[in-house]
This record gives sequence, C-alpha cells and structure tokens, in this order.
Amino acid sequence: MPSIFRYRRRISTLLASALVAIGLTAVQGGPSAAAQIVSDPTTPQALRTVAQFQGEWNSPPTTLTNGGTVDAPLMGNGDVGVAVGGSIDDQTFYVGKNDFFSTATNGIEPLGRIVLSVPGLAGSRYHVVQNIAQAQVEGTYTLGGETLSSTSWVSATENLFVTTLRLSGSHSQTATVTVQDGHGKTPTTSAKGGVLDADVQAGTVSAPGNPQARIAATALGRPASLSGNRMRLTLEPGVTYTVAAAVNSSHDTSRYRSTTHSMAASLTGGSLAKLHAAHESWWRSYWSKSFVQIPDQAVEKSWYGSLYLLGSVSRTGKYAPGLWGNWITGDMNWYGDYHANYNYEAAFYSAMSTNHIAQMGSYDDPILDWMPKGKAKAAAAGYKGVLYPVGISPNGTSAADDLYNQKSDAVNFASDMVMKYEYTHSASYARKVLPYLEQVGLFWQNYLTWDAATGTYNIENDAPQEGGVYPQTNSILSLGLVHLLFQGLIDMSGDLGVNHSLIPTWQHIDSHLAPLPTMTRNGQTVFRQTSEGSGWVSDGNDVAVQAVYPGLQVGLNSTADLLQTARNTVTQLNNWHSDNSPATLYAAAAMVGYNPSTLMDELHAEATTHSYPNMAVHHYGGGVENLNVTTSGLDEMLLQSFQNDIKVFPNWPADSNAKFGDLLAYGNFLVSSSIRNNVVEYARITSQSGGNLTFTNPWPGKTMEYYADGVHKGTLSGTTIKLHTTVGETIDLAPAGTSLATIHSELARPATSSTTRSFSTGFEDGQTQPTWTNTVDANGGGSYGVTGLCCGLSGPQAAVRTGEQAHTGNTSLMYSGYANGGPYDNAYMRVYGFNGSPLTVRGDTTLSYWIFPQSDATTPWVAAGSDDSTCAAIDMIFTDGSNLRDSGATDQSRTGIHPADQCGHLELDTWNHVTVNLGTATAGHAISKILLGYDRAGATGGYRGYIDDVSIG
Repeated sequence: MPSIFRYRRRISTLLASALVAIGLTAVQGGPSAAAQIVSDPTTPQALRTVAQFQGEWNSPPTTLTNGGTVDAPLMGNGDVGVAVGGSIDDQTFYVGKNDFFSTATNGIEPLGRIVLSVPGLAGSRYHVVQNIAQAQVEGTYTLGGETLSSTSWVSATENLFVTTLRLSGSHSQTATVTVQDGHGKTPTTSAKGGVLDADVQAGTVSAPGNPQARIAATALGRPASLSGNRMRLTLEPGVTYTVAAAVNSSHDTSRYRSTTHSMAASLTGGSLAKLHAAHESWWRSYWSKSFVQIPDQAVEKSWYGSLYLLGSVSRTGKYAPGLWGNWITGDMNWYGDYHANYNYEAAFYSAMSTNHIAQMGSYDDPILDWMPKGKAKAAAAGYKGVLYPVGISPNGTSAADDLYNQKSDAVNFASDMVMKYEYTHSASYARKVLPYLEQVGLFWQNYLTWDAATGTYNIENDAPQEGGVYPQTNSILSLGLVHLLFQGLIDMSGDLGVNHSLIPTWQHIDSHLAPLPTMTRNGQTVFRQTSEGSGWVSDGNDVAVQAVYPGLQVGLNSTADLLQTARNTVTQLNNWHSDNSPATLYAAAAMVGYNPSTLMDELHAEATTHSYPNMAVHHYGGGVENLNVTTSGLDEMLLQSFQNDIKVFPNWPADSNAKFGDLLAYGNFLVSSSIRNNVVEYARITSQSGGNLTFTNPWPGKTMEYYADGVHKGTLSGTTIKLHTTVGETIDLAPAGTSLATIHSELARPATSSTTRSFSTGFEDGQTQPTWTNTVDANGGGSYGVTGLCCGLSGPQAAVRTGEQAHTGNTSLMYSGYANGGPYDNAYMRVYGFNGSPLTVRGDTTLSYWIFPQSDATTPWVAAGSDDSTCAAIDMIFTDGSNLRDSGATDQSRTGIHPADQCGHLELDTWNHVTVNLGTATAGHAISKILLGYDRAGATGGYRGYIDDVSIG
C-alpha cells in the first residue's frame, strides 16, 4: 500500500509557481556554523497538503432548507456565502449574507437565489467537487455526448459571485438564469446595459431599518436576453460563458443599488481575471498560515475543511457570522443569532491555535455594540456592570433576550477576548476590549458572595444550563470562565500599566473562588455541575468539563488528582458525538491528557460519520460552532501552551509520525515540530512579539542544541526551559549533536507514514498492551442489548487478566457480558488502536489468535447448557471505515469470522486456535483498530472467555 502521506492530487500550476517563487533551499553546516538563513517551509508544505483534499458529490445534496447546516457545496468570502443545490437543469445557488438580519425578528434572513437551468441536460450524470485549496466549486454534467463544465467562486476580495460555463459536444443548449428573493419568490427587477438588477429586503414583514440588498447579474462571453427576473443564454460548444452577480446591502453602503449595478456593469474579461487572481492570492496566503500532517487522513481533511469554512464565513470589517454562517437558505433555527452559551464563541476558538487570528476580526463588534443594553439590563436587575441575554443580534439588538436563570452569558462572550489576547499579546487589542471586560468584571466583583467560614467567593443563583431552577450555587461553567476573565484582566492591565487599584481585588477573587465542585459517579471522582443544585446531568452537554475548556483551569501542569478528575469526567460524559458537546469536549479531553488513541478514533468518527461532503461537521443544534471540533481538538494534541508552558506533542498516540507548522502558542509564538518513531525531531519557535518563552523539554532528561536566528548558542538542559526572546527571533531546538542543516532538512521534508506490517502480543508484561480497557466501540459496532455480566459491572468487558486462564504465560484478555434477549444483542469492544500507524494488509497477511470460551463448567456466570461464549471473535476496523466481520473473510475451517458465525463452532472450556487469511478479502486495507466482538441475536444470559497470543503478519 502506498504511503498515506503521498499526495493524491497533482499540484496545480498556481501552486507549483508559488513553490518556485519561495525558493526553498537547504543550507549545510554543523552546530558551530555561522548564521544560516533558510526560507520558512510552512508555505509550500501547507499548500501542498491542502491540495489533497476536496469535497465530492455524485448526486445533488438533499439537506438544504431545514434551518441548519446544509450538505451542499459551499463558498464564501466572510460576508457573502453561496450554497449549491440541485442538478444542472434546476441548479440553485442560495445566496446569504452575514448582515441580513431582519429588524422585525432580529433573526438572519436568506438574501436571494440564483437559479441556473439547462433543461436540455435534464437527467445528466452529476459530479461536483468543492476545491478548498482554490476556494471554488467545479461541476461536470454529462448526458450522452454532451458535457457541461462549470466553475463557481465567491470573490475573496469583492462581493461578487461568478460561475463560468463551457459546453462540449455537437449541440447548443439553452440556459436560463433566474434571480429570486431569499424565499424563492420574484423580486422587484429592472434591466439596464446588460445587467439584471433585483432588489430584495430582509424579513417577510416590512420594518424600519430592515436591511435591503441588490443582486446585479450579468453575462460575459455572448449577449444574453433579459426579461423580468430572468436572463436567457444560448450555450455553444467550445465557448466559455461567465455569469456574474454582484451583491451588496444597505449595511455596506447607502448607495448599494448604484454601487452593485456598477460592479456588474463594469466587468470585463480582463477585470474578472484580475479579480480571480486576487481571489487565489488571498486563499494562498490564508492556507500558508499553518499546516498539519498526520496519519489519519480523514481527520487531517476535516482540519483543513474546517479552516476552509472558517475562511468563508468571517472577515474583519464585516458582520460576524451567526449560528449557521453565511449559508442562509431559508428560515434558520434559533433565528441564526449570536448564541452566548458557547455556540457563537466556539467557531472563533478555531481561529487561534491554527494561526488564523485575522478571522476573529468580526467577533467583538456585536458584543461591544450591546454594552449600553448590557449595562441597562444589569441596572434593571439591581446589579452593576453588564448582564447579557442568551442570544444577541447585530447593532445592539437581541433575538433571544432571556437570561434563562444564567449569569454566564457575558463572561462566556469574554472567553474569546481573553484567549485572543493571551495568544497575541496585542496591546491595541487589549485597549479595544478592556472596557467590556472591566464591565463584566465589575458585575462579578459585586455579584460574588464571600463566605468567611471557608474563605471563598461563591456564585449563587446562576444555572449552568438554561432554565435551571434555583438554588444553583457555584456553576462549574461560571467558575472556570470567571477565573479566566480575571486572569485576563490582570494580564492585560498589567501589560498596559492600568487598573493598578483593581488588580489586587481581581487577584484575590481569582485565588479565592470556590473550588470546582466534585462528586462520585460509578466509583470515580468527577466534576459536578454545581456545589448545590444540578449534579450530574446526562443530556448531551459537556458543562461538567467546561472549566477545562473554554475555562482553561485544568491542564497537564495541574495536580495529578485534578487531572484524573477531569479525565474521569470525560469518560463518564461519553458525549463525543452528542448535539452540544463536540465543539468543546475534544479540546478539553486533549488538554488533560485523555487517551490519545481514543481521541483520534472519535475525531475520525466526527470527520466521517458526522461530517457532510462539504467537510462541515454537523450535529443538531449547532452549525459553525463545529468548526472547532477537529481544529482545536487536534491542535491541543499537537501543541499546548495555555498554561504559559509550550509543549509539543503533549498528548499524541505512540508509534504515530506527525508534523505541524506555525501553529500559534500563547505569547504570540509560532511553533513547528515533527515526531518520527516516537521521538521529536526538532522544535522551531518564532517569537512574533518578543518576551519570555517557557517550554517543556521535548527530550526528557536529555540535552538539546540551541540555535537562535541561525547562530548556534550552545546547549540547553532541564525539564522546563526559560528564554528571553526578541521580536522576530527564530529559535531552533533539536537533540544534542543535531546540526542546523539537519533541522532545516527535517523542516522541509513532509511527514512520512509510520504504517506497520505486523503485530503480535500475548498480553504479558513487556509485550504490547491494549490501547483500551472495557471500552465499547461506539463507532465500529457499538453495544446493543448487552450489559455487565454481574456484580454491578456497568457494561461488557474486554480487559487483561493475570493468573486466570492463559494459552501461554500468565496473562490473557478476558471478555464478558450479559445478553438481554434483544433482536440484535452484540458488543464490540475496542482493544488496540493503530490510527497512528495503520497496519497494512498484504495478500499473504494472516490473523492468528487463541480463544477459550467458557461454559458453566469453568465460570458461575454462564448458564448451564449455554454456548453463548463461543459467539466471539477478533474483529477489525479499517481506515476506510469498513470492518473484518462483514468482509466475507473466513477462518481455517471456512467459517465466517463474524462473531455470530463463530457461534457453536468453537469448543467450550478449551483453547481453540483461529486463523484467518486476511489477504483473501481485505488485501490493500489498513487496520486502524482491533476489536473483540460478541454477537448473537436473541441471546439471553452471560457469556465469558479469554483471548491470547494474537498475531497479524
């Protein structure tokens, strides 16, 4: 099987020219060499990597107007967004705009639709690609000997949507372009100078201040006839036609009608070419900011896809995106507003660690605009400072003005501001947001109650979830966010030299807030939602762990007990794919060192099962917030810095080669690193603001070479390293004896696959131990109708046991469960994970293992006469999502290797040797997980047994 890091798409001419222009060169020299200059390799590697990934459709999308995330091809420029629905005989371009909020409902409204119809190609074969590297959608529609090709893009620099059409074959085709309002109705139109102008208004009810907009459409290549709201074209084979539509609203300019008409009327082939060049240049610069290269290509694709969508929905100087971004196809759920519960904030979290800070430029505006109302709302309730509702809208409006018994909305909004400052150390940004943060701080200074007996500040009557009934004391969500707020206020004020009299008060609050509440659940200490009120709530939220993220109060530098409590909470939540957790849960889990193989496995499910072809991760109730699932989740596995201590690969799976370039760390440091064969190769840190740098030695107990701006500075040693940096200084670190030339070579080299070819274990000490213990594989089969075998066990088991039964040695893997007579009784348990180094199946690869299924003769937990324990087998999940059990593979006796097929074919209470020729059915696949499966429909009672001496090779 070829390396999974070999790039599957040919590099475009545009990308190739960019690589030549960069002029990357290797420089020779050793530790004593003088200053050596090398071009930053981030740009070529980033462009080369993103060019691999695209969305693809072979049939039209189906989820278009349900009020949430759409499954359509998507484009956008941070203001105007376009989603593509339908086939070529009725292809609808849904046009949305971030500022199109109705003043009647304060909810976002669809702006318009542009319908392209080529009726002569009805029934054509459909193939559409979302090319994220060049930010365009490419369609191919074939019927008989006729093929129509299209390329669509939303200009990155102007509010202009463009579609080019080219027909091949022997016949001409009639095409119509119809301009509609956002609900598919006919707007007011006019035609002048070859431009069709359509005027639309937000909201179905006219209200003062409702935004209005104009769509001005024109055609280049051949004249078009205009009538009403329609343009008609005759497409001739071999001729390129261009349909362009300018879009501006009354929020853009009071002269939006004339401005929009002029934009369309002035278009020529030359001006359009310049716009396209500027479009590609913008996206080339955007992609050059950072890159990741990891073995799991689905997760890597999701990371880039999320960044494509982020770049499409947000721009400085434009209105901020609401819940669903700028892909507004109809009446949107929850008015598509700025929801403060985490929804609005989470989309922008993804901009920080990925080094796309510019995409946060629109975040603050609606929050700051709401300050007068926030002060009034607080005063009306008898409080100081500001009080915000759950859902605000642009320009000081609100789509959902209720508090829902929560006081946390304003401090939730503050989280991005504090994080952005800690990442960038921008004094100008601190000055911009400090007045807001001071008002939020003022509220909490006066709202907190002091308990002299415990010496703590408490938060009373503040529900962790909407509508929680009082009393609700010390919401863990608010505790984390209030800590973060005052830590940010202290840092910003100290750096700016202001608020001297307030800093001691803030420090006292930060150091004396009530502790994070805990409780015991299933024998584990976990975080509780409140100290009084809500305890453990199993509703798909991850409130119990939000003091970790976005609160940032627990990390790898925290105490062992606190870290274990956080990890236990993640385990007990088990909300990897719920409606409301993924946007924050993955980052939280990575920050506290949760099992990285589990994280990669669950991220893989997000990137596949829970993602549309347009690479949008989707869960009910959340739209662009899910841009943060893969981005921050993966970034916190690769790089952590939120405790002001830079750690590279702090929570990364073993045997997993990976690489990243120019991820952003706290303090405005750009960090690049690579890990190969479980050893970090180098760490490059560029200080963009100067100042003190603290980092954890990536080579524990070893000395490292230290280079600054290409000059060898000697060696460093110790667990934690502290250096002072100057603005623009680049520091290269590597194991002792590594030359700068070697670091440069490694920087420029793409990550390589760590795919393995064989595996074996007898579960003994010193042999490869399971990645997971007693863990149901929810993504690869799950568990249905099976509970714990006995004794209060919470579920089926697959765990190493010593001194019970073993084929060789003293140790084996015990499996057990209790089937409850359901129609699909099964339990598929994770055992080993290879997502870091997938195990390749060759034509001669064989699976071998020994299994000891038990009856009542050897365990009291299996009923007399039952052979349910024989319904078990080793199973596998491959990197493409397929599995061994359904592959048709058989064992040495030609019995299917599906656990249900093994029922009755194994001998009870003895060791059975099972072998499977994997190559016969699965050659060319790569194994990402080994499972232990039990499967027997309608079974009732316990099953139990052992597995030993597993080998693949």
